[in-house]
Amino acid sequence: MTTTIQQQLLQLLTDGETHSGTALGEQLGVGRAAVWKQIQALQAMGVEIQSLPRQGYQISHPISLLDGSTIRSALATSIAERLPVIEPLWSCDSTNSELMRRLRGEYSSSGTVLLAEHQSGGRGRRGKQWVSPFGGSLYLSLQWRFSSGMMALSGLGIVVGIAMAKAIEQLGIEGVMLKWPNDLHLNDKKLGGILIELEGESEGPTDVVIGVGINVAANSLSSSEIDQPWTALSEHQSVMPSRNQLAALLLSQLIPRLDHFEQQGLGGLMSEWDALDRIRDCPVWIDQEGARESGVARGITAIGALQVELNGGLCTYYSGDVSLRLR
Repeated sequence: MTTTIQQQLLQLLTDGETHSGTALGEQLGVGRAAVWKQIQALQAMGVEIQSLPRQGYQISHPISLLDGSTIRSALATSIAERLPVIEPLWSCDSTNSELMRRLRGEYSSSGTVLLAEHQSGGRGRRGKQWVSPFGGSLYLSLQWRFSSGMMALSGLGIVVGIAMAKAIEQLGIEGVMLKWPNDLHLNDKKLGGILIELEGESEGPTDVVIGVGINVAANSLSSSEIDQPWTALSEHQSVMPSRNQLAALLLSQLIPRLDHFEQQGLGGLMSEWDALDRIRDCPVWIDQEGARESGVARGITAIGALQVELNGGLCTYYSGDVSLRLR
């Protein structure tokens, strides 16, 4: 049975009704055993499907599948024309990994957007796992080419974080904050994160893969798999937002800011960051190479580095160097 059949099976279940294995098999042109095998595969990816004795199968929570055309139609023409590919994947190891492979194989271009319903090997910063159940979150990666070299792109994570926060605010959700360098927080719980990977020369041009993960459906995430307080958009709205809508809002906020960043750096964006900075003037722990120090966060520099007051002086930290926690 192919992935296409698996997609068709899930599509049949998304109406929320109970379907017998026999009826599903007849609609798909396969036997009941094949249906059961694919039900198990979907459950292993995190889809909550109930097996009801002598009745059949029923999906526990509604799932609205990703659709590239729907996302594109929600974008302004000036944004859509910058994005030649908006491609949802059924499952992959991670959208960043897949896009990096395409980039290195020279069969993707600037503006390529990959999304996934499920990630088997989602990645976060510093090698951490990003829990990625089927249909429960937005997993999106964008390839973007900058004319400048890698050194000029310090602070790019700040730009992406601002765009994420503004997209969430457009859903009518208030109180979104950013924790340096790449965490999206709501009510002091993690809502999303960023992973940025670079490919290029020190003098440029540089191709960047920007990976974004945003928790959408709380019921799809397992607390036992996440090592810090977390939240999801569904906990803050009576109706769970569409991931297609969220993707369009994010891209609409991100593309203009990427243009601004290439032309002016973080200049003009600092006030947006300051308004969203969760840790500014807060006591923090800085973990670096096995040593821990305590200080007070004092904002960021013009290239996005963190400044921390330690023993009466200011120390500067870069995102790849340290782990940061509120004290």
